[in-house]
Amino acid sequence: MSQSNIFIDIGNSAVKWRTHETEVFSQNIDIFSLKLLPKADTVWVSAVSHTNILEAIKTEYTNVKEVHSLKQFGKLTLAYKDSSKLGVDRFLAMLGALEHFPNDHLLIIDVGSAVTFDVINNKGEHQGGLIMPGLKALRESFSKFSTNDLALKSTSLKTNTEEAWQSGTHAMLISSINNQIKDYESKHPNGEVLICGGIVKEVLSELPNTINYYDNLVLDGLESYSKSMG
Repeated sequence: MSQSNIFIDIGNSAVKWRTHETEVFSQNIDIFSLKLLPKADTVWVSAVSHTNILEAIKTEYTNVKEVHSLKQFGKLTLAYKDSSKLGVDRFLAMLGALEHFPNDHLLIIDVGSAVTFDVINNKGEHQGGLIMPGLKALRESFSKFSTNDLALKSTSLKTNTEEAWQSGTHAMLISSINNQIKDYESKHPNGEVLICGGIVKEVLSELPNTINYYDNLVLDGLESYSKSMG
């Protein structure tokens, strides 16, 4: 009898999950409930925060496999001397990217609570990465203008302070991403750029149409990891 698996990504703001070859489900951290998860023989989990949810999952399921970043796994070799210092979401997104493009030079971008960039050469060797503030961090970075409005509406000039702050932080986010893509493509014209993350759908139209959009690279990497582990 085949064993059933569920793959769970506990992020900073949402929990995503899927079973083998099924649609992905997502729920905001604040309203997530274990009752939403299906039954499974084995649960594979990536958790960058909210350890209370991870512990609750461990009490609900008998076989929970929590994944951690590894210096070397399959074709991927991390550049970090201490692999535990690299977020497991970045590790798994790189594994997911290698599932899609196993023999290419890659730039992996994750647009979430933080915006991360990681480069892998065509041998699977991680070259290093960058971490930048995500939209929420940008919008709350200056107390005088702080707002919890995370809408991405416009980067044009504004005639009032509230809209100017929203437009300016929007422009800063998009500019930073586009600059990294431009720099990468100038050095690696035959490489591939992959992008994922919580607000990726909102920013895609402002990025080059040559990049590859994958909504769930972390879950792709988690499933790839599980297959390699048997």
